[in-house]
Amino acid sequence: MHPGLRTALAALAISSALAGCGTAPATPTPPHSTTQDDHLPEGASPGALVACGSTEVAEYTAGNWVYFPASSILSAPSTLFESVDVSPTGEVAAVTSGSPDASTPGMSSANMLWTYRKGWHLVSVRNDTDVQLHTFGPDGSLYVVPDDGTLAGIWKQTASGWQQLPGSAQLGYIASLAWSPKGVLTVVSVPQNGATTVWQFEDDHFVAVTSDHAPFAADSLTVGFAPNGDLAVGTSAHGVWIDEGGRFVQPGGVACPVTDVGQFAWSPKGVLTVSGKAGSQNGLWQFSGGRWQQVQGAGLNIGADKIYQFGWSPEGVLTVSDASRCQIFELIGGRWTPVWTKTHATDRNATPPKFAWSPTGTLVTSGGDLGGLWELTPGGNWTEIGGKSSPFAGEVGVSFTFAPTRFVHA
Repeated sequence: MHPGLRTALAALAISSALAGCGTAPATPTPPHSTTQDDHLPEGASPGALVACGSTEVAEYTAGNWVYFPASSILSAPSTLFESVDVSPTGEVAAVTSGSPDASTPGMSSANMLWTYRKGWHLVSVRNDTDVQLHTFGPDGSLYVVPDDGTLAGIWKQTASGWQQLPGSAQLGYIASLAWSPKGVLTVVSVPQNGATTVWQFEDDHFVAVTSDHAPFAADSLTVGFAPNGDLAVGTSAHGVWIDEGGRFVQPGGVACPVTDVGQFAWSPKGVLTVSGKAGSQNGLWQFSGGRWQQVQGAGLNIGADKIYQFGWSPEGVLTVSDASRCQIFELIGGRWTPVWTKTHATDRNATPPKFAWSPTGTLVTSGGDLGGLWELTPGGNWTEIGGKSSPFAGEVGVSFTFAPTRFVHA
């Protein structure tokens, strides 16, 4: 652990403690800093767990937590970390919250983006540091959507500087960025006609994939891709639709019972699974054999309130974080089996736990309102990652991800 220089930046961190990546268990302090550049990491390690709390970004590798400190106090982020991700090349990026005092010269209420190369570097697109969205391309290139209205469109970082993607300034308000399995940039935006539109960037121009006549043109959209690569959208009022040969249809031509889609994905066996609200009922539904069926298991009524998150283990076991209980369950042999029960809906400040699997297949969770980062051991017990040395012990809402096991060359 770096010794750190904890200085007057703590005042800024304290003033915005509740706006960060998580709720810190104690007085927030600024990120570690050091002047010994030779000892600073270049980026993430292959396959490492990378996480951020309100004041720290670190990776867990080879049984140890390794910090990503600032190279000096002057270059340290002055507001709290919100989220972290890792590029295909191993570059670490973190979003910090906007300043609570945006009236101060040099301060902004918008989020800012930082990348890590032996210290934190503020991303500035032609002197604009307000960032709404960002994504890394399959080759590790950074794409940014500025936030303050000064610069419109999507900007790509190149060796010769920032370049605006042709036609992106005409996309209007950009809501999300995603990549298809074939590496095609896919964008959801609301242009001047007011219709929520999905675009794809091919041959140096944007092509509208949906039209203002689509049933879901007034909805909020989330983007996904079927196992065969077909584009799919989850909507806020019209269920799930799939682009089949240039025409959007509902799966099998059957109306999706979940109108307000929370999450959708295909199982390892190719079964479309959707969480959200169907009429007055929340839950999880699957499309199989030409019809929709609600996922129901013996035991507890999982998803009666809301499915916070779902996914499949490396062995193909359906796993959910249930917002009505703030616990994690697996569907094994037709029965909902509790996996994470250290938190409960009756807890003060109850929060559903997030979860993911490591590249080696270990289930990891943010711990809900218990905080920290936890892993499930082969023996079926939960242990806090890094034990007492964890920089995130007791911190609620820690953002975490896993670095690619193999990096591409930029």
